[in-house]
Amino acid sequence: MKNFYVLIFACIGGFYVNGQMMQGSVSVDPYVGVPNWANSLLYNQYDGDEQNVQNYKAVGSMLSYGGRFEYMMSDQVGVGADINYEVSGFSFNFEDQVYTPDGTGLGGVTTYKAQYTAKKLRAMLRLNYHFVQSEKVDMYSAFAGGYKNVNRTWETNPSHPDYQDANANGAIFPVALRIAVGAKVYFTQNIGAHVELGAFGGGLLQAGLSVKF
Repeated sequence: MKNFYVLIFACIGGFYVNGQMMQGSVSVDPYVGVPNWANSLLYNQYDGDEQNVQNYKAVGSMLSYGGRFEYMMSDQVGVGADINYEVSGFSFNFEDQVYTPDGTGLGGVTTYKAQYTAKKLRAMLRLNYHFVQSEKVDMYSAFAGGYKNVNRTWETNPSHPDYQDANANGAIFPVALRIAVGAKVYFTQNIGAHVELGAFGGGLLQAGLSVKF
């Protein structure tokens, strides 16, 4: 009877380990993140009171998009990469005098469209610690750090002497960081969903699929 109980516990332990992210395994997690901070806090808050501004709207969306890759160095520690991308900005129409390309006023009034766009790309190396693992649930904490690039454009159509088109590449602070906790729930042995709550380096809340090999 004693040997029987030993066998039962060994089987249970085998199922438990089988569900874990074991050393040498790999996971890929595509995700969407919310909010897009720039659009949520800055560009989507226009109250419409400024004169001569028509059809104001945020450019891009309230979401960011990304994906993570992780390789398990041990049964609890994984290393990998996190890349995410978002677009933010605003556009509006306004009426002003008609101008020639050299800035000479010709009289009359036309409608101009001005648009500012910022495209942000973050690429970070990542360290995860998996503190809870079972056959269906995997919970972890994470720290990531890397590079952030921002491409900014300002365009006015048709051209206007007071709104010069411009293009700037590079972030004021080109470093991306993220601290997070998350959980993965597997529907099958290899496919599941994940959710992550984090600060900096992307959306406060990120969620998507999780596939392990």
